[in-house]
Amino acid sequence: MRNFCYNGGRQVMTMEMKAETAWIELWQGSNEFRNIPHTHENWMQVTLPVKGMCYFTQEARSYSLGQGSGLIQPPGSKHHFHLGEQTTVIILKVREKGPGGMTSIQPQFAAGAHHDVRQTFDPSALVGRFQQWMLALMQGQTLADPLAIEHVEQDVLAYVGDWLGVSLSDSVPGAAPIERVDPHMQRVLAYLHDCYQQPVSVDELAALALQSRFHFIRSFRKATGTTPYQYLLGLRIEEAKRRLRRTETPIGQISADLGFSSTSQFHRAFLKMTGATPQGYRQG
Repeated sequence: MRNFCYNGGRQVMTMEMKAETAWIELWQGSNEFRNIPHTHENWMQVTLPVKGMCYFTQEARSYSLGQGSGLIQPPGSKHHFHLGEQTTVIILKVREKGPGGMTSIQPQFAAGAHHDVRQTFDPSALVGRFQQWMLALMQGQTLADPLAIEHVEQDVLAYVGDWLGVSLSDSVPGAAPIERVDPHMQRVLAYLHDCYQQPVSVDELAALALQSRFHFIRSFRKATGTTPYQYLLGLRIEEAKRRLRRTETPIGQISADLGFSSTSQFHRAFLKMTGATPQGYRQG
């Protein structure tokens, strides 16, 4: 069961946001937040200050983390931290094991092995991605759209994987290459073309392809050049274009019929994929 929660501020000076699924957790805290020593079993954590200073203690060692200086917490490591004034920190957590965890993209992955504990990152780029992830999870939860949620899980997993030198695009040992003509992949594509207006999950598609969840995602990208979610979104936008040009159906109704959680989500997706607003496209 996937859960989603949003906390809009415990105190005047301390703000928190949190989103959680079965495989990832996103958290943002700011303004003098502090916690007590704790551990996370079976979770890989990355702590990323995007503004100000974070004073971090991990396995009895102290770190002063400035903006753009992140720290990895392997599963089971004891840690705690507090934030300075006007400080904001983003924390990303992904499960170590299981079909949606780090070992799913690289079975030989060993938490903490050959990974630099401290690394640099681009704060502004992360803030933008974090906002996109949070929005996508809210919309996916509202619409009960598992594919949208799983798309975020994959993107977060890939981001953390890059930190650890684990690539989501790495080939799986012993896996046969999947071509466009593969009959199982053709069955998946036919299913998407038939059901693109409905909520679809990666697990459903992987079952049709007779593959594991993460093997399927890699195979799908090889066959189509994109992710299952982006492919589904493309089908929805193409149908929206057809209806905008050939019918007088209100834009809000088109949005709802094609599975978007709101007209604003439809507007953003349409603009991003076509370079025009739905209204502008209809009038053009």
